[in-house]
Amino acid sequence: MPDNSTETQKKLQFLQNLALIGYFSLLIILMINIVWLIPSRHFPTALVLIVVAGPLLFPMRGLLNNNTYTYQWASFLSLAYFAHGISEVSAYPEIWYAGILETLASVIMYIGCVMYARIFKKEYKKNLKEKEKEEEAEKERSQDL
Repeated sequence: MPDNSTETQKKLQFLQNLALIGYFSLLIILMINIVWLIPSRHFPTALVLIVVAGPLLFPMRGLLNNNTYTYQWASFLSLAYFAHGISEVSAYPEIWYAGILETLASVIMYIGCVMYARIFKKEYKKNLKEKEKEEEAEKERSQDL
């Protein structure tokens, strides 16, 4: 992570926590939905868990290790769960709250991931420009000598 001001570090930490809260909430909500609220009558529960919640396991390591690239593509992954949550609301109107919770968790994850990546990249570019200016100034000083 580039050298940031403390304010930027606080923003990044907040957004990372927001993304992780959305991520783990989404994972837990999906498990509860599949195992308890909306169990499949046609397929084994383990298979449905693997297919529906399995893709969420891929970004876990990168999210926990602050990998900016993972935050970028995990935001796209959350959009699929947003669509899934909306479809659950219309498919199961008797337990509409399960779909709303899934949709809300995916939106929280999306906002956290996108804003984290955006602020990190902005700060990184700012630090690169400052470093380039310092290198140019040092070259000019060495040429003057």
